[in-house]
Amino acid sequence: MKNQKKAIVLGITATMLMPVCFNGGTAEAAAADTDVAAMQAEINDLTARLTDLENSLAAAKEKQEAAKSEKKAKKEAPTLKWSGSTKSGYMYDETKTGKIKAEAKILATTVVDKTYDVGVGLKFKSTSSEPNDGKYSSEKNKVKLEQAYVGRSFGPVYVKAGTQTVTLGEGLWLSKSSVNQFTANYKMTPRDTLYAGYGRDSQDYLVNDTNKDYNPPSRTRLLKFAQYQHDFAKDAYAGLYFGTQQPERYFGIYGSTPIVGKLGIRAEYVRNTNKNKPFQVENKKGTSIGYGYDYTGANKNTQGYVIGLNYGKAKKKGTFGITAEYLNVDQNLFMDDSYTDWDDYITAKGFKGFGLIMDYATSDHTKLSLLRYWAHTNPDGANVDEEGHSLEKSPHYSTYLKFTTKF
Repeated sequence: MKNQKKAIVLGITATMLMPVCFNGGTAEAAAADTDVAAMQAEINDLTARLTDLENSLAAAKEKQEAAKSEKKAKKEAPTLKWSGSTKSGYMYDETKTGKIKAEAKILATTVVDKTYDVGVGLKFKSTSSEPNDGKYSSEKNKVKLEQAYVGRSFGPVYVKAGTQTVTLGEGLWLSKSSVNQFTANYKMTPRDTLYAGYGRDSQDYLVNDTNKDYNPPSRTRLLKFAQYQHDFAKDAYAGLYFGTQQPERYFGIYGSTPIVGKLGIRAEYVRNTNKNKPFQVENKKGTSIGYGYDYTGANKNTQGYVIGLNYGKAKKKGTFGITAEYLNVDQNLFMDDSYTDWDDYITAKGFKGFGLIMDYATSDHTKLSLLRYWAHTNPDGANVDEEGHSLEKSPHYSTYLKFTTKF
């Protein structure tokens, strides 16, 4: 930069002195001396101005680089993305009892160092039951850790560790949040996916008394699974899975496909291959701790399936969807009914009957739904309680009107 500035000054000086070289005489020399002094002063002024311009340019570049660095740092800084949902409704069932149900989820996700996905979230749930048969009304309030995980991609494999939501197939066996798992999702091809997980089931499970020999030595149950799915086209897929939820062992197949226009069909079949069903375990106060069955003895595989016809989807404002489904679930297919997507209906008593679901999108992010089920329990006479009595078949129906929002 110094050599360049020197060359500029010398060039200007030479240009200004050139006329002097072709004039002679004393008068001319005196005038030339005056001109040289003036030009020298002008050169000094130009040199000072050039130096100021160079300093200003350097300061501007420094400011520009600082602005770029600040903008880059802001762009790379982790940004929280908030989402959530609410659900409120009224359910009336075969006990001629109404329940007011409310639920809210608040979730936050971010990306750290352009590498790690991080998610946290809470779920708030409240259920109030009306008085029935001389019994007082009841109320349950729960706060759960919905998710708390870290995830990362390794090429076609995405791994996630921590509390998260796990869903297999159409959710007949497993569709549950707050599950402590290490999962891996491998995108084998654009149409083939392998999904696997290993860990514990939800902390909703009550604590077992490990000081007693007849109680299992675990506070939660082992949960592991592997699922393969092939996508044929949009909304057309099929898959199968294997899994264990201690002590139960499950195998399932599922699929979904459009039929014509907005009409489609979906189905899932699941089998529990554990034949030795443990009796319900109680704590020292005689209260069930949520492990085991009230009726056992059949000593055979249990199974269940769901088939559903659906027309349309309630996604955008003014759209609607209708689903008609049939469920046939054996007694003792599931030890804990809170893991199935039909947890409002299916219990260890079994479930057999029809359901009708009607959805209407009141806006792009809100939906009004009416769910109606006509069914009955599905007991096996070979299963008896501790006194040798089997479970009698009983009606199981319900009507549920709910309003949901997503944000």
